[in-house]
Amino acid sequence: MSKIDYQVLREAAESASKINWTGLEDDLNADGYMRTLTRYIQCHSPIITLSLLDERDALNERIAELEKQCAEWERKALSNFEECAAMAERIEELQAKSAPDSFGIIGENIRTQDNRITSDPMFCVYQKREIVVDADYDYDRIVWVDEDGNEANKRQSRRLELLHENFREPPEKWRRVAVKDIDEFVTCCFTEQGCKDYLAANGHNLRLPFIYVKSGFRNAEYIGIRNWLAGIRIKGE
Repeated sequence: MSKIDYQVLREAAESASKINWTGLEDDLNADGYMRTLTRYIQCHSPIITLSLLDERDALNERIAELEKQCAEWERKALSNFEECAAMAERIEELQAKSAPDSFGIIGENIRTQDNRITSDPMFCVYQKREIVVDADYDYDRIVWVDEDGNEANKRQSRRLELLHENFREPPEKWRRVAVKDIDEFVTCCFTEQGCKDYLAANGHNLRLPFIYVKSGFRNAEYIGIRNWLAGIRIKGE
């Protein structure tokens, strides 16, 4: 495609527009008209004309591409609008559904329970679990166990401990072990009542269980669900 000097083309066209084209034959003998017409024809050579047509075709193609893109964007926008409308409808359906009665009870307990001066409290159930430790360091008690793992009774323990204190070897089947109680996490609830209900159902399987309150400070997920539960009212209130 040839480079077109649009300014020269415009000036030639403006000059040629002053010619009396209806009486062109009478004016051809005038040198000024002839020079203007010659310049106009030179500016509108076949190469220039083809270049203009090429530009027009390229612009038409670009316009078609843009129209196609606009149509696709419009289709996507319509699809997104329909999806948003469907989501809004689904949210309304979920909000319309009433929460179970148990959620209302949990919410009531969250609002009224003693949070033990703890921000966003988590009520946790723990149990005591014994672990073997070094007898030369911190421990809770000394136990004697036989080769089958059975713990000696009080009488046996006293006799075995006397042997140990007097630097005498105990019977081979007995082993002296230092143990320490540690707190082992079992489960977590939104309310203290939830922990009590759990212990009522499963406390017999735990060793020295107890309830301890921890904080959900800055735990956005936990706080969000807890606040949602706290906002649920018992039906009829």
